[in-house]
Amino acid sequence: MENENVMTMPAAIPQERCEAPRPEIRKHDGVFVWVALLLGFMVMRYCFFNTNGFFTTAAFLLTFVCSAVYLWLGGARPTVRQWISAGVLCVFTSVFSITASGLLHVLCFLFLTAFQFWWVQAVCIKARFVTRYFGFDLARTLFAQPFFNFGDAFRAVRAGKGGKHSAAAVTVIVGLAVTVPLTLIVAVLLSMADEGIDRMFSEITDRLLDIDFFDLVPQLLFAFPAGLIIFGMLRADVKQKLYPLPSDMYYHERTQRLKKLPELGVFAGVTPICLLYLLYIVSQANYFFSAFSGRLPADMAYSEYARRGFFELCAIAVINLAVILFMLAFSKRRMEGHSAALTFYNTALCLFTLFIIATALAKMIMYIGEFGLTRLRLYTSWFMVLLAVIFTVLLIRGFAPKLRTAAVISAAFIALFGVLCFSRPDALIAQYNITQYESGKLEKLDVKMLCDLSDDAYVVMLEHYDTVHGQQTKWYNGEEDYFDYELEARINDYTYTPFKSYNISAQRLKGLYEARENA
Repeated sequence: MENENVMTMPAAIPQERCEAPRPEIRKHDGVFVWVALLLGFMVMRYCFFNTNGFFTTAAFLLTFVCSAVYLWLGGARPTVRQWISAGVLCVFTSVFSITASGLLHVLCFLFLTAFQFWWVQAVCIKARFVTRYFGFDLARTLFAQPFFNFGDAFRAVRAGKGGKHSAAAVTVIVGLAVTVPLTLIVAVLLSMADEGIDRMFSEITDRLLDIDFFDLVPQLLFAFPAGLIIFGMLRADVKQKLYPLPSDMYYHERTQRLKKLPELGVFAGVTPICLLYLLYIVSQANYFFSAFSGRLPADMAYSEYARRGFFELCAIAVINLAVILFMLAFSKRRMEGHSAALTFYNTALCLFTLFIIATALAKMIMYIGEFGLTRLRLYTSWFMVLLAVIFTVLLIRGFAPKLRTAAVISAAFIALFGVLCFSRPDALIAQYNITQYESGKLEKLDVKMLCDLSDDAYVVMLEHYDTVHGQQTKWYNGEEDYFDYELEARINDYTYTPFKSYNISAQRLKGLYEARENA
C-alpha cells in the first residue's frame, strides 16, 4: 500500500533562455554590405597602400557620401552643426590632392578616419559637437563598436532578397575570407618560384585592374576586414538603440572611483616641482630675456644657444601636462565642489609651462632666423603651439569649471591642423629658405635637405632654379648638380610609380619641368 503522506515534487519548469536583443536588419542593409566591401578595397588601395592624391580624396568623399545616405535611409537627420562638421571633413579630404607630402598624408589619413567614425556616431547620438567625455567615447567608437558589428554584415546579406541565394552568398563570403588569403600566399610563392607563372599572373592582373600582382595581394587581404569595419561603423545608428554609449553619469562615477589619493599627498609631491621651476627661471633669467628680446648671450654661439635644451623643454611641457591630468584624475578632495588648492597648483603649473613654451619658441625663432627652416623645426614648433593652447584652456578651466574643455581643445586642434595642412609645410620650408638666402639673411642654402622634401618643395625650387642650381654637387658624380640629378630622378619615378603624380604639386612640377625642357 502506498504511503499517502509522501509528497510528490512538481516537475521542473523549463526556463526560457534569455538572449541579448539583436539589432534589426533593414532592407537596405544587404546592399550596403556590398558597398562597404567595395569601399574597403578602395580605402586599402587608394588610402593605405597608394596614397595618391585625387583618388584618395575621392575615396574619402565617397565613403562620407555613402555614410550620409545610409544614415538618411535609417531615419537619422544630421543637425545644421553636424552638416557644418561634414563640410569641414570634406574640405580636409582635399589635402591629399593639394600636397605631395607623405607625412601630411599619413596624419590626414588618421585624422579623417577618426573624424568620419565620430561624425557617424555624433549623428546617431545627436551630439552637438563632441561629448563631455569625448576621449572615452571616441576610443569606444574607433576600437570597439565597429568590431562588435561584424556579424551584422552576414545577417544583412542572408536576410536580403533571394532567400537561399543570399544564404549561399554568405557561405561563399566566409569561405573566401578563409581560403583566399591562403590561395594568394600560394600564388605569390609560385610566382616567385617560376618566372612564367609570375608573368602570367602579372598579365592577368594588369589587364583586369591595371595594377601589379604583388600590389593586389595585400590589398585584397585587408579589403575584406576593412569593409566589415566600415559597415560596422554604419551600423552605429541601429546599435545605439540597443547599446547606447555610456552616459556622463556613468563616466563620472567611474572617474570618481579613481580619486583615491589624498589632496595633501598629491600637492606635497607637486610642490617641489613648482619650486624647482621657480628656481630654474630665476637662475636662467639672463638666457630667457635674451630669447624674448632676440639678443644672443655673450658667452654663446647661435647654434649652441638655440638648440641647447629646446627638446628638453618640450619634454618638460609634456610631463607637466601629464602631472596636471594626474592631479585632476586621482586627487581625492576633502569636500565636494571647488578646491582652492587644486586651482592654485593647476594655475602654477600652467603658468610655468606656458613660460617654458614661450621661451622654447623664442629660441627656435632665433635659430630659424639664423639657419633656416627644416621639417623637424616646423613640426616641433607647431606642436609647441598646440601645447600652449591646451595649457591655456586648462588654465581657464581652473577658474571656470563648467568650460567645455573637450569641445574647445577639439576645435583648436582642428583649426591648427588645418593651418598645418593647407600651408603645405614642405613648400613653406623651401620658399622661406630660398627667399632668406636671396635676401642675404641666410648664409648657406641646404639644397640636400630641400631635395629630401616632397614635390611641394621641388615646385618652389624649380621656380627659383637660378638660385638653387649650382649650390651643391653629387659627391659620387663629381660635377653633376645635386638638384638637377634629384629632379630628373623624381620625374622619371612618375613613369614607374604613376600614382605619385596624382596630385596638384606633382602636376605643376611636371608642367614646369616640361616647359623648361622645351624652352
